[in-house]
Amino acid sequence: MRKLSLLALLLSAFTAQADLLTALQAHENKDFAKASTEFTQLLPLGNELAAFNLGAMAYNGEGQAVDKVKALAYFEFAAARNHNDSKALVEKLKTTLSADEQHKADALLEQLQQQVKIDRAVQQDLRPESEKNRKGLKRVAPVFPKEAAEHGAFGSVTLRMLVNEAGDVEAVDVLNAFPKGVFEKSAMNALKKWKYEPGNAKFIGKVVIQFNIGEIDARKMRRLFDDNKLWQYSAMGSPVHQNAIANVLHVARSHSAYTQFVDKSLPPVLGEVTSDFVAQPKPLNADLTLPQGYDLNAFVTVDAQGKVTAVHDSDVKRKAKLTASLVGHQLTTEKIDAGFYRLDMNYFKKGPRLLPAQRIPETLTDYFWLEQAARGGNIEAQRALAAYRPDWEKYLLEQQDPVVQSWAGTRLILDGKKAEGEKLLDAAIAKGHVAAKELKAAL
Repeated sequence: MRKLSLLALLLSAFTAQADLLTALQAHENKDFAKASTEFTQLLPLGNELAAFNLGAMAYNGEGQAVDKVKALAYFEFAAARNHNDSKALVEKLKTTLSADEQHKADALLEQLQQQVKIDRAVQQDLRPESEKNRKGLKRVAPVFPKEAAEHGAFGSVTLRMLVNEAGDVEAVDVLNAFPKGVFEKSAMNALKKWKYEPGNAKFIGKVVIQFNIGEIDARKMRRLFDDNKLWQYSAMGSPVHQNAIANVLHVARSHSAYTQFVDKSLPPVLGEVTSDFVAQPKPLNADLTLPQGYDLNAFVTVDAQGKVTAVHDSDVKRKAKLTASLVGHQLTTEKIDAGFYRLDMNYFKKGPRLLPAQRIPETLTDYFWLEQAARGGNIEAQRALAAYRPDWEKYLLEQQDPVVQSWAGTRLILDGKKAEGEKLLDAAIAKGHVAAKELKAAL
């Protein structure tokens, strides 16, 4: 049975926490009791690597008697979540077990499935319509920390905020950041000075503030990946490195105006961050004409005559809408290079532009690695997802996380459920969460 080796993990640049990496290290040190406990805690997150390792431990009799029935159940759990090694092991094990043993494994698998609280297919947005429609009027740029500037650092901070009826930001809270302990204070100070459109009620918002000086080139990004061994450790299952990748890729994709179309049919790729991926794109020098009332960003294939021949979107309904509006439409009468483009409608109110685009696999997206980090137990990634995923919010409320308690409580109060909301806020305050006090004072 092939095992996953940790080699020599040197995590001096990152904060250690109990997660998948903790479990893998315990297993490497032959502390099988601790490894089993840590892996088991990740099963409700649907973590296939944790299930695979539990199966391997049962198969090899590590810290327990050999139990091929239990091993089969864990391998099937992992295989159902696309763990390739487990798929092969399931078929191998079934040939060695009796029908009765396979039935017992099925029953155990059903028990494991019932523990799962996180469904990767669920991506419902928690944000109310009032937040989606309230426009920003003033955005104050953050002060770049001097030491970070001297070292050429770049990064991002994900925050939640409470905005009042007048459009002022009353409370802010950090959900996620990379590098940790560098940009958070500056981001919070800047966000408190932002201004939104007035409205009839307070609303909760989520923003990502990025930090970089000048352009971020591929060489600078590759150095960051190489110096911290981000790809290597992430591939081995380190959630803290996976969360770092998510933050870095978010900065890179934003810097390049999100000109990457996520093509789920492409094979996974690790370690390739090309110049085109990072560079700011040069818009086509052509006047664009769009259908009346059209206002959506889109990925399009355009011929040399400027006519849209296809649109590309992973959402079936959105793709149908885009197809009806754009396919066959003449974007420009000027001669252009036929190819794959992003139609960008939101360029600082300066009108639409057409940007050269590229297709990338899911493994080069920030969301993919944020999800991996969260399911591996990284609390910052979990909090970032809980801001718009109800399954993650529910899970962290069950874990009594003070950050999620604060914002879930605030939303309940805004929805008229004051007693329930204050109970959550008081629980967060009792844990010493500063933002909870600010939120309660503002409400």
